[in-house]
Amino acid sequence: VQRYRSHRHLLPWIQSMRSGATVLEIGCGVGLDSHTMATHGLNVTSVDLTEVAVKTANARFLRHKIAGSFAVANAETLPFPSNSFDYVYSFGVLHHAADTAQTIKETHRVLKPGGEARIMLYHRHSLNELVHRLTRIPFEEKAAVCPVVRRYTKKEIRTLFGDFSKIDIRLDYVFGEGYGAIFRLTPRWAYDWLSHRFGWHIMIAAKK
Repeated sequence: VQRYRSHRHLLPWIQSMRSGATVLEIGCGVGLDSHTMATHGLNVTSVDLTEVAVKTANARFLRHKIAGSFAVANAETLPFPSNSFDYVYSFGVLHHAADTAQTIKETHRVLKPGGEARIMLYHRHSLNELVHRLTRIPFEEKAAVCPVVRRYTKKEIRTLFGDFSKIDIRLDYVFGEGYGAIFRLTPRWAYDWLSHRFGWHIMIAAKK
């Protein structure tokens, strides 16, 4: 799958989640990560802002005869009771929300005590940010569904997740397959070194 070839850090992140636990994915899209979590043994509930995404993700589960729950929902007002999930997972979604801080508060609310948020948000001090600024290429097309693209510093992330008892932050994904031969030919040790210093993805594991 192209997503996991390019995002080489993503599968290990998902597979390190505890099998048998409950997880809410915010922004499931076509349901690829939801499907991966379900096949890893997690009990998956998925939401997305669009009905077409929810229908597509649900169809994937039905096609593979895997149990899952899907709903159209806004991450700023999640339709779940407090203390509902062992994990809340969201990869590259919440920085597009109208009120990202509110989505983090909702994430905290629906987590069980001791539960963990696994969230990826974009990093401002990254190689990707520098390239976009130098080339003046926008992060999103003007007609894109998600025209808002916030980027954060590590310090801002710690403030954003201030309600959580413990926050682990690491950087990853300095560039992907879109960089062509540079991605293919960069030695893995060099890629990892660059990713952990100038990565585009802030990988956040925050415990309630």
